[in-house]
Amino acid sequence: MDKYIYLIIATILAMPLSSLAQSESEVDSLQAIAEENFNEGDEKESLDFYQDILSRDSTHYDALWNASLINSRLGYQLEDDEKEKQLEFYNEALDLADLAIEHHGDKGHSYYVKAVALGRWSELQDTDTRIKTSHEIKKNVEKAAEMIPDYAPVWHLYGVFHSDVANVSGAEKFAANLISEGIPDGSNEKAEEYLKKAIDMMPESILFRLDLAKHYLKVDDDVNAVRVLEEISEMEVTLPNEGQLKEEAVNILEDL
Repeated sequence: MDKYIYLIIATILAMPLSSLAQSESEVDSLQAIAEENFNEGDEKESLDFYQDILSRDSTHYDALWNASLINSRLGYQLEDDEKEKQLEFYNEALDLADLAIEHHGDKGHSYYVKAVALGRWSELQDTDTRIKTSHEIKKNVEKAAEMIPDYAPVWHLYGVFHSDVANVSGAEKFAANLISEGIPDGSNEKAEEYLKKAIDMMPESILFRLDLAKHYLKVDDDVNAVRVLEEISEMEVTLPNEGQLKEEAVNILEDL
């Protein structure tokens, strides 16, 4: 009798472990499909799978930061006259980034996607809000760069941040003087350095080169801008959703 009781207890104890293993396997499968869809350029489909993962595990790290990033990207792809819809995407991106930081504050992608979401969200705000938010963006991107220095998109974002801050308009500089914090430090030298670093780490990216060319145009360096745009015009599109970026680069080159 004792043997049978032991077997029953052992079976009961084993059931949760088996169920847990099956659940983890399902999540792994969903994540693999989400990553595949993203790499193929189907970001909406990818987001659906990450949301499915979060419905099973609301603190899943990869699902949180990837879902945040995709929301930021989908919002940015909308037309300028769809600001309310854009804000919905950006607010969701911010919420997911905050959850990633809350549950995974020891991992760099949490801060990276928070900086991305803040940057997109602030583009739709007034000048004072953009200036105040820029300090929070800098704090998050700096932390991400420290924690995941081998992640090329961090240096791209950091470079774009420096380019934007170092070349703010006169109106924004005036507004910043009325705010105690002012505008955060920005450097054209660091903008160029970090954008080049991102390109060295991920040379197939058209986006990184295009933003470097745009930086050169901001500082009136047409010679280097043309050089980079010509490089883009000769590149093959290997990353998803970058075909339109190559067209943009070619159009800018023709205008120059």
